Amino acid sequence: MDSKYTFTEDWFSEQNGEPVIREFNKFLSPYAGKPCKFLEIGSYEGMSALWMLENILTHNSSRLWCIDAWADWTGEAFKTFINNLSASGHKDKVEIIKGCSSDHLGNFSKNFFDFIYIDGNHDEKQVLSDAIMSFRLLTSGGIIAFDDYLMGIRYPDSPGSKTLKGLPKNSIDYFLDLFRDELEVIHSDYQLWIRKTL
Repeated sequence: MDSKYTFTEDWFSEQNGEPVIREFNKFLSPYAGKPCKFLEIGSYEGMSALWMLENILTHNSSRLWCIDAWADWTGEAFKTFINNLSASGHKDKVEIIKGCSSDHLGNFSKNFFDFIYIDGNHDEKQVLSDAIMSFRLLTSGGIIAFDDYLMGIRYPDSPGSKTLKGLPKNSIDYFLDLFRDELEVIHSDYQLWIRKTL
């Protein structure tokens, strides 16, 4: 990532223990240079958002919506996000929504987004809510990526895992079963990726 940006955490790049950037490159490359609409639930300091803006959302009419509560525990993350976005030169392509995803996802119309990245509140109830509400907003053929599918399992002693209320995997597996006739799983590891088939 460009040195003009500031990050205190890396949960995305090749240097991360789970280099999820590989899946982003593999599954999102077909959207590069085309008009599309992406949604990110949970943006933190903007590392994944900036990567999508620089590598995929390159068409003039492409847009990214970022929803994040930027809760107290994130410290200066919101300020860092804004500074990074300003430095990118892509601020005009981004709609920032500060608050809980449950309060805002209902404001979008059906079949609105081509890609949705779910990486917000990882508590079981919230993950299920984000999954079901987001699926309604996804275009046919569109993709949802769930981050931290194995959080609490692969890294049970991590600070994030220790504060979980339930496991993200439980919610995501329930969602997969509930909508099994409307989706296909295209990747399953630390992240889980699905494509909407109807």
